[in-house]
Amino acid sequence: MRNLLLLTITFLLITSTFAKKEKKEKEEKKVKEEEKKEEKKEEAKEEKKEKDLSNGFAGDIDWVQWENAVEVAKEQNKPIFFLIHKTWCGACSSLKREFKSSQNTKDLVELSKKFVMVNVEDDGEPEDDKYAPDGGYIPRILFLDSNGSPLSTNNEKRYKNNKYFYPLVPQIIDAMARAQKEWTEVSGKNTESSSVKKDEKKKEEKKEKKEKEEKKEKKEVKEEKKEKKEKEEKKEKKEKKEEKKSKDEKKDKKKDDKEKKEKKEDKKEEKKGKDSKKKSKKDEL
Repeated sequence: MRNLLLLTITFLLITSTFAKKEKKEKEEKKVKEEEKKEEKKEEAKEEKKEKDLSNGFAGDIDWVQWENAVEVAKEQNKPIFFLIHKTWCGACSSLKREFKSSQNTKDLVELSKKFVMVNVEDDGEPEDDKYAPDGGYIPRILFLDSNGSPLSTNNEKRYKNNKYFYPLVPQIIDAMARAQKEWTEVSGKNTESSSVKKDEKKKEEKKEKKEKEEKKEKKEVKEEKKEKKEKEEKKEKKEKKEEKKSKDEKKDKKKDDKEKKEKKEDKKEEKKGKDSKKKSKKDEL
């Protein structure tokens, strides 16, 4: 009975220990899951923050990073809307509120589809002086061509000393319409100029090709003449050699014939002399 009681107590203690351990593991697991959820939320917030290129301006505008603006502008054949502002600037905050509250913002959003829309704040502003043509005041809006060079469109009529300052949405819409017109004219001229340059290049290439062909033809004619001359000289040389050989052979033959004739005559004389001696001996006898 006592042993049974001890076994029961031991079993209950072990069961209780396991239950506590399991509970603790579950709680730790739950805490870890909560931490992961929080981490994911923070990551999502950071991701959203990174992807939010509006920087507090109209979120329904398709904003593009400044680093990609020129490439996108060239691909889409559009001008660039370039807004420069700072987080600490009061006038910039006013412009953000104007974007949100103006009854003309819908028209601006619609017109923005004809541009590559970029806004940069704080350290995102490029250091090139061409983006601060009349000073580094903020906010300022410039309109650029697809190469990133400023167009002449500005707000000088209203702000002579700050030509690129647009505090109201209607003014921005007016400037966008003017910039679009200027861009069409500039890009048209560029296209025409490009076409003329292409034609000139084709003519130049054609001329170069013709000159190369003529040069090649002259070279071939020259080489042909040279080859012909060499062949003729070779032939002439060969003929002279053969002629000389023939003359030498004739000369040698003539010499041989002369020698033969002389030998023949010598033999005749020798024979005649012998015959004469024989006759003399006969006569003596």
